[in-house]
Amino acid sequence: MRTRYVRPLTAEERVALETLYRDGHLHHERRRAHFLLLSAGGQHLKAAAELVGMSRKAAGRTLRQFEAHGVPGLLEPKRPGRRSQFTAAILAELDTVLAQSPREQGLSANNWSSPVLCQHLARQYGIQLSADQALRILRKLGYRQVRPRPRLAKGDPQAK
Repeated sequence: MRTRYVRPLTAEERVALETLYRDGHLHHERRRAHFLLLSAGGQHLKAAAELVGMSRKAAGRTLRQFEAHGVPGLLEPKRPGRRSQFTAAILAELDTVLAQSPREQGLSANNWSSPVLCQHLARQYGIQLSADQALRILRKLGYRQVRPRPRLAKGDPQAK
């Protein structure tokens, strides 16, 4: 059986692999980069695959992907997910609604929060969201979560 190594890396490829290994968001991508760096450092494929906990089949597939497409071939494809229920028109209208008080929209709250937004969306558009998803929508529109600070009523200056 022939001992295989990854082809010699260019300086750009080495930097890209080291960056992916150090800063990659997905475990599989970091492991693939580590495997290729080990192989480029002199480890044969079987030993490098064992060190990173990769099967020989996955190691061969990783090597073929790298040789065919370079570093971008190691990245996981973006999965599409479900289409958003919020159209641009709904988001624009929601942005103007959030500039007003929830009481003006017929809700029994003084400030917008993610549960209050969920209640408004269910009533106005029939969209059911969790509080976490409502918070993401608020962030998408440029709002941030702030705890309301209690303010003392203006008192009589003579009494102070």
